[in-house]
Amino acid sequence: MNNKLIVNVDQFDDEIICIVYMMSKLEDDAAKHIFARRCFDSSNSFTSIYELFDYLKEIYDELNKNQKS
Repeated sequence: MNNKLIVNVDQFDDEIICIVYMMSKLEDDAAKHIFARRCFDSSNSFTSIYELFDYLKEIYDELNKNQKS
C-alpha cells in the first residue's frame, strides 16, 4: 500500500488524502480496529499515514505473537 502512495504522489499529495485512501481499503477486523480513530474531528484521529500503518502493525504484531504462543 505504501508503494502505491509513493508511485501516485500526484494523486496522494496530501496526508489526509492518503489516510482516507488507506482507510477505504481496509476491511473486516482491520477496519474495525481503526473505527474509533477514523473521524478527523476525533481527539485521537490519525495525523499521518505512517501513524495508521504503525497502529495496525502494532495490533497485528501482537495478535501474531499471541497466536504463536
